[in-house]
Amino acid sequence: MKRRDFIQASVAAVAATSACSVASAAPAAGARQVYEWRTYKLADAAHQSRVSDYLKSAAVPTWQRLGLGPIGVFTELGPEATSAIHVLITYPDAAAVATAREALEADAQYKQAAASYLASKKEDPAFEQIDSWLLLAFAGAPQITPPAMKPRVLEVRTYKNHGEDRARAKVDMFNDGEIDIFPKCGFENVWFGEALAGTGLPCLKYMLGAPDMAANEAGWKTLIAHPDFVKMRDDPKYADTQPEISKLFLAPTDFSQV
Repeated sequence: MKRRDFIQASVAAVAATSACSVASAAPAAGARQVYEWRTYKLADAAHQSRVSDYLKSAAVPTWQRLGLGPIGVFTELGPEATSAIHVLITYPDAAAVATAREALEADAQYKQAAASYLASKKEDPAFEQIDSWLLLAFAGAPQITPPAMKPRVLEVRTYKNHGEDRARAKVDMFNDGEIDIFPKCGFENVWFGEALAGTGLPCLKYMLGAPDMAANEAGWKTLIAHPDFVKMRDDPKYADTQPEISKLFLAPTDFSQV
């Protein structure tokens, strides 16, 4: 075999192997997962339908075949809702992040299912832009816990801090006990992650589940007055960690795994 042919064959073999799975084994107990929080910003409902169809028929099934997941796909709720689609991709580790895109694009079933989406023209793109954050799961909640309650409202909160030291202290506050307070107030803990890359750093993001918007509101009122939270809030080692908070209320799509 000629050297060029050998190299091409070797590359093809590596691609085929990568396409089979980027996550060869389930994460070890206590291993911290890596999350990608991805937001597809869309012009209108028609484009939302186009991207949703792509995710449902092409991207999500392929990510599953690659050993990633659970995968969450969500639309926005509330009076300020936009037509954006939000996606959570769960990776077992950072190595899987590094190989996932190439493995996705090498998958023959993906190419066929995604053909229409991938053929979008400049005059009518499928999306306006994609924003993405890479997050490392908190030590106190190292793996995602998909919520059991249905129907459900999911809330993603983003906490932006003024400095890196206080951002780290806020993560410590979660790990030291704040995570455990949410279930006492009627919430389901879903995932917690500190942002390694993305906009608005330093920041963290986390998701909570509640049966409905009324239960979500009641849960926050309970938490603010809960003695465990008050004790942590007033602890000097967590001083000056009050972040800038943004809230996003979401409903899972019919094919979301979260």
